[in-house]
Amino acid sequence: IIAFLEAHTPLIFESISEKFIAVTKNKNILTAEKIEELETIIISNYLARGITKKDQGVFEVNFDDFAVLPGLIEPDALQTVRFLPGVESINEKISDLNIRGGTQDQNLVLWDGIRMYQSGHFFGLISAINPYMTQKVSLTKNGTNSAYGNSVSGILSLSTSDKIQHDFHAEAGVNYLSAYGLVDVPLFKNSSLKVAARSSINSFFKTPTYDQYYDRAFQNTEITDTSEQSIKTNDEFSFYDVSLRWLYKLSKKDRLRINFIYLDNDLTFLENAVVDNEISTKTSELSQNSLGIGVNYKRNWSGVFKTNFQYYFSNYQLNSKNANAVTSQDLTQENEVIENSFKFTTSYKVNGNIQLENGIDFIKTRIDNVQKMINPLSGNFSQLYATNYALFSTFSFKSNDLKTSLQLGTRLNYFNEFDLFLFEPRFSFNQKILDHLSFEFLGEAKSQSSTQIIDFQKDFLGIENRRWQLADQEEVPILKSFQLSLGVHYHKNNWQASTEAYTKKVTGITSRSQGFQNQFEYAPLIGDYYIRGIDFLLKRRFGRINAWASYSLTNNDYTFEDISEEPFDSNLEITNSLSFTTSYEYDQLKLSGGIKWRSGRHFTPLSETGLANHQFDYLAPNSENLDPYVRVDFSASKQFPIHPKINAYAGISIWNVLNTKNIVNAYYERRNEKIFLVEQEGLGITPNLIFRLMF
Repeated sequence: IIAFLEAHTPLIFESISEKFIAVTKNKNILTAEKIEELETIIISNYLARGITKKDQGVFEVNFDDFAVLPGLIEPDALQTVRFLPGVESINEKISDLNIRGGTQDQNLVLWDGIRMYQSGHFFGLISAINPYMTQKVSLTKNGTNSAYGNSVSGILSLSTSDKIQHDFHAEAGVNYLSAYGLVDVPLFKNSSLKVAARSSINSFFKTPTYDQYYDRAFQNTEITDTSEQSIKTNDEFSFYDVSLRWLYKLSKKDRLRINFIYLDNDLTFLENAVVDNEISTKTSELSQNSLGIGVNYKRNWSGVFKTNFQYYFSNYQLNSKNANAVTSQDLTQENEVIENSFKFTTSYKVNGNIQLENGIDFIKTRIDNVQKMINPLSGNFSQLYATNYALFSTFSFKSNDLKTSLQLGTRLNYFNEFDLFLFEPRFSFNQKILDHLSFEFLGEAKSQSSTQIIDFQKDFLGIENRRWQLADQEEVPILKSFQLSLGVHYHKNNWQASTEAYTKKVTGITSRSQGFQNQFEYAPLIGDYYIRGIDFLLKRRFGRINAWASYSLTNNDYTFEDISEEPFDSNLEITNSLSFTTSYEYDQLKLSGGIKWRSGRHFTPLSETGLANHQFDYLAPNSENLDPYVRVDFSASKQFPIHPKINAYAGISIWNVLNTKNIVNAYYERRNEKIFLVEQEGLGITPNLIFRLMF
């Protein structure tokens, strides 16, 4: 009933308790506008206010009315989903989300339907997509809708608001890393334009936050590694992004949306060296940028039939020039992705219980890799194409009492270059057993034709050493995944409990995509990983205080038959992960604190001698663990009016309050016939401040 009222009236309903519901008016919604039917919500306020669990295994975060989380003072979509069980970042990089044991390149990241091949600024440490352009984010870990392809792990769909703005709105803000501005203006009666821009501020002044991120991003890279002969000076780093969304209501039945986004990271540094009693100066540089353009056209032909057409263009470029002042050697490396996609979807509501969705999907991808070296002169170039045609269909059923929800989907992929058909069944089933208890069963089969690989750890200055590569069915196969999960969810009064067990297998992975830094670092191996896990969540609300604890137990194994039929622990396995979070809200004041503890990352030790035949003598792969990872975070924010038409927002966050030394990776290097253990540290104590004005 509430979903129906929200869809057909300008009213917003917020559940306060089992007995009370707050009703407010949304001035941005006109009663004449038709709103899409809402999905059934299994659990509202899943972790905190604004996070919901939908009936198709989808987690949704709505930032219009979002609570506070520890260490987070901005509505950052990628930072937020890291709090959900089953989502980790083993190296602390926000762009490297490991969803149920997968690598970051196995995730499908969409911004208003545009695939983003780059999702991080500061080379992965902060989100590259402006948080103030994003109204909500959806995370799917299993039971993926058949409309989505080319991914074997999680789906992250970031969306801007689809409400046409009828009044002028603007924002401006600054934190310890960047400054941003945003305007959302009505162009005429049925159209509005939203534009946002953000830029780093370190060109004007450097903050303690910037220093921490700089040290974390560039440790053990060409920027910080120096030799006795060379000195690196005058390094310059910057990032910025620009995004645009235009909405136009052509008629009561037709809506058009156009999107544009551009992301950029740039690094330049000078290296001085004394060669033959003369000073030699060389300039090295690294740039990473993405361009995305999207067009979406929706038409409601009738109350039961509608169509949706979408086109996007996505371009990602990573370029570096590594100039060595000592050897006069110049190495240029380039990686570029160009992708065009057309998708047409029809939706037909057979009756109040059954809905059919059918569509076609066309994706054309080209990936270029270039490497040129001077002194000695050499080079190579590769250009690969992947053309994917897909037909997809989904059958959805909901019982009259909304206690039973079933979705059955199929996707038929055809890869033109290999004359290969892949059939991918998917399903989600949710049954409400009692008034406050529900049962969920999800499954899917998926595939992916692109992956990221590492040739050498020092590629691209050692900073962004992953490059995109298309499958060739020889050295790089098409990835395939199969997953099943079973969950039970309980929600009553102020208590919430969830348990979800899953099993997932991904075949066709290459060792170069897994980031090995042991005996398999340069081995061209093909294998698979198999993960079994269980996630627990327990939440309790005490008045204005919200507290929850989550725990994940996983077993993630590699199998590379060319080495051994015996499996061994994955580089991304986190056996135990535990977090506890609490938050408090009163009169626009929001406080939150939390602790994160997890098992140390797997590590491959050396034998007692260390070397054999002048090479590292490694013991069994990933046979030891680094020390456990422990981090305490805190955040506080307050929104307050400073003028009848101007609101202000101030916030402070502290990441790693106790300044715990966390080693997120370790490997061996050989320098001057000596063996060194290189340990990469996570962020130390990192404060951040933000101040925003909203007009």
